[in-house]
Amino acid sequence: MRLSLLLPFLFLAGTLSAQFQIGHSTLTFTDPARNNRPIATEVYYPAETAGNNVPLAAGVFPVIQFGHGFVMSTDSYANFWESLVPQGFILCLPQTEGGFSPSHADFAKDLAFLCTAMEAENLKTTSRFFGHIQPRYCIMGHSMGGGCTVLSYQYNPNLIRCVAAFAPANTNPSALAAAPAVSVPALVFAGSYDCIAPPAQQALPIYQALDTSACKHYVELAGGSHCQFANANANCSFGELFSGCANPPISADEQHALVNTLLLPWLNAYLKADAGFITPLNDLLASQNGFTTQNGCSNTTRVLAPQNAGFGFKILENPVEQADLRVLLAADDAARPTEFILCDASGRVLIRVKNTDTEILHIAIPTLAAGMYYLVGMDREGRKSVQGFVKK
Repeated sequence: MRLSLLLPFLFLAGTLSAQFQIGHSTLTFTDPARNNRPIATEVYYPAETAGNNVPLAAGVFPVIQFGHGFVMSTDSYANFWESLVPQGFILCLPQTEGGFSPSHADFAKDLAFLCTAMEAENLKTTSRFFGHIQPRYCIMGHSMGGGCTVLSYQYNPNLIRCVAAFAPANTNPSALAAAPAVSVPALVFAGSYDCIAPPAQQALPIYQALDTSACKHYVELAGGSHCQFANANANCSFGELFSGCANPPISADEQHALVNTLLLPWLNAYLKADAGFITPLNDLLASQNGFTTQNGCSNTTRVLAPQNAGFGFKILENPVEQADLRVLLAADDAARPTEFILCDASGRVLIRVKNTDTEILHIAIPTLAAGMYYLVGMDREGRKSVQGFVKK
């Protein structure tokens, strides 16, 4: 392993030390808009104790949906969940469209729908993800999944905050044609030794077609291969052998380290919305240490305030015996929710109320049956705070 390639990563590791263990669940979501299409998904998440179906760690976490490559299984991408989950990201990998005749449109829609599905999990009191999801979503993918990442944005633009593609291949319908509508920060990786999806014909044109008003970056890894964006996979390796590029100049470990050098601060800047990572990210990009870059980022105003910033309300009586729920709002207007959602114990939405800018908000609940309920406050950026109450 060449130390010179890893120096930026080793430097960055000091500021991004692992905080969490890795939890895992296999879930199947159902998309009612597509004849109840089932979407089997591997979900990896921050936990205090590693294992299957363990509780999440305390806190709220942004969510990444990751699309696999052509005939590649989701377990080929352990390098991504092993690096990202300990840093406080939830990673969802749909298992759909893994055969030899995949529907790119359906796979792109699956990636987009998972954002909506995880929003629902955040409000479902029976879900282990209840109250743990920061409503910020990134779509990422490799090869076919990278193309579908670009294709997916049009299907859920209100929730998708950024996209990242690794050796993306054009899709049918065309990711290249869909790219100009992607108006969120984007990071496109390619490998100079990729002969399955040659950068000049695939990744670079897709990058160039992305919306120029958003903040976008193109990174080409010197000696990087197509398959080494993932872990070893027989189908992908056979494709490289058949294409004549089976012995890349850099190792998989070197390629993964280079990716993480840039991906982690980029996600912290644009998914966690921590503007403090922009300067070190730009410094790393400018170093071009083991890679070349194209910078299409003239606009950094899309980096919003940190999404875990506090905002407040308090239910004044609990249990509630009267016909209205009285909610005391924070004195600072900027700290107040702009909308409230009242849910029952199953997460079913019963009432939506806009903030009227009064000190005390009254929510009429004369017909609410006795039982446990949850009041969810949301601000204009989608941040949520949840309080439970009992109706007598």
